[in-house]
Amino acid sequence: MPSSKSWNSWIAIGKVTRPHGVRGALKVLPYDEAAETLAEAESVRVSGRDFAVASARRVTGGWLLELEGVTTRDAADALRGAEIEVARDDVEVGEGEYLDADLIGCEAVDSSGRSLGEVKSIFFNGAQDVLVISDELMIPLVDEWIVAVDLEARRITVEPPDAV
Repeated sequence: MPSSKSWNSWIAIGKVTRPHGVRGALKVLPYDEAAETLAEAESVRVSGRDFAVASARRVTGGWLLELEGVTTRDAADALRGAEIEVARDDVEVGEGEYLDADLIGCEAVDSSGRSLGEVKSIFFNGAQDVLVISDELMIPLVDEWIVAVDLEARRITVEPPDAV
């Protein structure tokens, strides 16, 4: 099981799409529609500033989020397009589970131990998440290709296609 050490302090979980109403509420589009992270968050980071969460509730197409200190439509509009982040330590995962963000910075190796490079980023291609390794190699984050994830060693063993 991974240690409690966080490699990425803040995890982006959604984006402010627009203000809602005149009292500073934000309409938020989550990156993971099923996640309940906003419902449980006591604080978030938006545009590099930390805010206490006054309320968060699901609405059609996302969440309505009210932040302490954001009390006008203009203040909410100033946050349009900003990512909503939560502290990594506030996001719980089960044993043997990880967040995609935990993989960034890990070394990717093939099953013989040959280094393929460092995971630089992860993106969703419409079908699955994809690891971007050293800005050149892309490996789908699917069970068929991911052999093992060792967060303690910061290492991911992959079985890439023959073309790699």
